[in-house]
Amino acid sequence: MSIPTPERLVAKLLIARWKHKRPLAQTIPLARRQRDDLAALIDAAGAAASTRVQIRRLPGLEVSSTNHSLAMVAQHLAMTNRDMATIIASLAAAKPPTIDVVIANYKPSPDADAAASMAELDASLEALTDALADLPAIEGATLTHPHPWFGPLSATTWAVFPTFHQQLHLKQAALVSRGLAHG
Repeated sequence: MSIPTPERLVAKLLIARWKHKRPLAQTIPLARRQRDDLAALIDAAGAAASTRVQIRRLPGLEVSSTNHSLAMVAQHLAMTNRDMATIIASLAAAKPPTIDVVIANYKPSPDADAAASMAELDASLEALTDALADLPAIEGATLTHPHPWFGPLSATTWAVFPTFHQQLHLKQAALVSRGLAHG
C-alpha cells in the first residue's frame, strides 16, 4: 500500500525543505525531543497506551496507520530509525546499503507493548546517533539508496529523514492520544 501520488510529490518537496531548514547537527537533538514528546503522550495514557484508536488518515500516512496504539507508533518509529541508521552508516562509508526498504516490513504489531516499544525507540536513537557521528562523511557521500515512495535519497536526505518522519507520526500519536481521552 502507498500514499496517493500527489501526497508523495508534496512530501518529497517537504522533505527537501525540511533538509534545507535543519542542519544535520540538529537531527539527533530534534529526534530526542520528538522521542520525549511521544514518551509524554505514552506516560499520560498509562495502561491505555497499548489501546488501538481509529483516527482520520493524515496526509502522508497509509490507511493502515489509522488504527494504531501509541505503543504501535513507538514500535514503528523504532523499526524505521534502526534501518535508517544502517542506511546512513553504509552510505557514509561509501558502501551500498544491504537493506531493501519495503514499507510492509515496518508495520508494528497490534500487540505492541509501550515500555518495550519505547526501549526499542531509545536503542534506535542510539543507532542513529552512532550513524550520524561523522557528518563530513555523510555530507561527502555520493551513493544514494532508494525509498519506495520517494526514489533515490542521498545520505544527507536519509540523515534528516528520521525527524521528518517522526514529526508526521507525532501528529498521528496526538490524534491517538486525543481519541483515548475522548473514548
